Amino acid sequence: MNFTLFRYSCRKTFPLWLIFTVLMSLYAFAVVRMYDPDAGAALLSLTESLPQTMTILGMANDTNTFTAFIVNYLYGMLMLALPMVFTVIVSVQLMAHHVSNGTMSYLLASPNSRKRIAATQRNVLIVTLLLMLAACCGVTIVLCEYFYPGQLDILPFLILTACVFALQLAFAGMCYFFSCRSNGTVGALVINAGACLLFYTIRLLANLGGSLSYLRFVTPYTLINPAGILQSDLQSCLLPLILLVIAVILFSLANRSFQKKTMPF
Repeated sequence: MNFTLFRYSCRKTFPLWLIFTVLMSLYAFAVVRMYDPDAGAALLSLTESLPQTMTILGMANDTNTFTAFIVNYLYGMLMLALPMVFTVIVSVQLMAHHVSNGTMSYLLASPNSRKRIAATQRNVLIVTLLLMLAACCGVTIVLCEYFYPGQLDILPFLILTACVFALQLAFAGMCYFFSCRSNGTVGALVINAGACLLFYTIRLLANLGGSLSYLRFVTPYTLINPAGILQSDLQSCLLPLILLVIAVILFSLANRSFQKKTMPF
């Protein structure tokens, strides 16, 4: 890994990272404060009045405990979607953008192999994602302990966050692969956003159940079962390991693709 390039890429990524981390932390604050009894009654009324909508969004799970409530509204929608949007943008910024504007030619002219450059930019993506989820998880735990001391089951919550990180790594590997293969920023953005949106839409449709329930087999979201993880179900805790395997394969393919790629300059 090239540490100079790593530090440079981290600095370029930091403003976007900060925006998304703050947004997710504010959302976490809103979710924790929603546990107020009055607000909780309003949310229950909303769920009962719009059952199908809440089911599609993945926010109709049992919330009979504080931890289940936090997980339901925290990891039901935005905390899955926002890191994915961040990944789409940053993966393009780290690779396809450098190829598109010609700066990749300067990087390749330096005494650094393609493998080293690709590995460095990959590590930037992984580290920023890890720090983002770790920061939001830490903020959520602090908020829960401040407003509702002792009510959050911290260990299951940490395990679930680790599983969500595995899910985001799988999407990161996919986006990084497409970014390594693309020569243009716009093309890479369209492909990455389209692929991520497709999987997210499939998840929403699969949540409807019925004749569309088979769709759960074609989306990686199915490998994350928050309810099972909170109950310490062994299978639910081990399934996300498949996501790590997928991530490793995709990142390896991305590295190999970049090494064999014909540059447009």
